Amino acid sequence: MTSKQGYSDLMTRIRNGYMAKLDSVTFTHTSRNINLLIILRDEGFISGWSENLPSLLGSEKLKDLQVSNFNEGRVFLKYIDGKPGLISIETISKPSRRVYMSVAEMETSLVKEGFNRILIISTNKGLLTHAQAIHYQIGGEVVCAIK
Repeated sequence: MTSKQGYSDLMTRIRNGYMAKLDSVTFTHTSRNINLLIILRDEGFISGWSENLPSLLGSEKLKDLQVSNFNEGRVFLKYIDGKPGLISIETISKPSRRVYMSVAEMETSLVKEGFNRILIISTNKGLLTHAQAIHYQIGGEVVCAIK
């Protein structure tokens, strides 16, 4: 995954994992992905994740570690009574088409749609849910929508 793909690779892996009824899926370890995983966990869509730490971490051979040793982790998917923890996760803003929303646009959009999804917004305060963005009164780029 390149940095240009952003969150889309992680969202696709999670979506495909739920469709295949897997217990967990791998992900590429980036700070952006970890921030998204924190929101997914806090909102109850995933059970959690593990970051694969290399066995050399505690040894004297620390200088032998490479960046590639830290690249993968595992997301643990959540099922409630055999049903996936999330129904859908879709990318809204893409490199070819960026989507931004102000606080007023978020409020209007959510009222129209009946509050049936959570928007993840990239702001100058980091990744936030739409509720947090409205609380802080800041808009931003709409990363994805989750049901």
